[in-house]
Amino acid sequence: MRLVPDISLPSRAHVPGSGSVPDLVPLERAKDLTPAVTQAAEWQENVPYLYGHDLLQAGYYWEAHEVWEAVWLATPANGPERLLLQALIQNANARLKSGMQRENAAARLYTRVEELRIDLVARLGGQIETYMGVEIGNSHMHYIA
Repeated sequence: MRLVPDISLPSRAHVPGSGSVPDLVPLERAKDLTPAVTQAAEWQENVPYLYGHDLLQAGYYWEAHEVWEAVWLATPANGPERLLLQALIQNANARLKSGMQRENAAARLYTRVEELRIDLVARLGGQIETYMGVEIGNSHMHYIA
């Protein structure tokens, strides 16, 4: 089930170095809706944040990274929102690298995702299971959608 059905998915997934050309139109449409400040309490209304999850679930890893980067730029400095977005971006990048048969790079990125998850749980006091719709309490992050 899509979280943002009003914005179409790209016509193709971009894989850097493959000669593919990214379909930027839906990504720019989503990024244009980025709030001035990304706040955890408003995650369900944050269209580009949700659209990034749609992209990830559909296998558009480069595209998810691009959209989430705009959301990340709007996070408060040193806030937990920033840690979560960094983890999401690195996870998308790891999946992209894995699909490109760059397993060593993917493994390093997955390690970084886990470090960010641990930092996020600690920052939130260690007693939280879900943050901005993402399950963060166990050893791996599980995503909304």
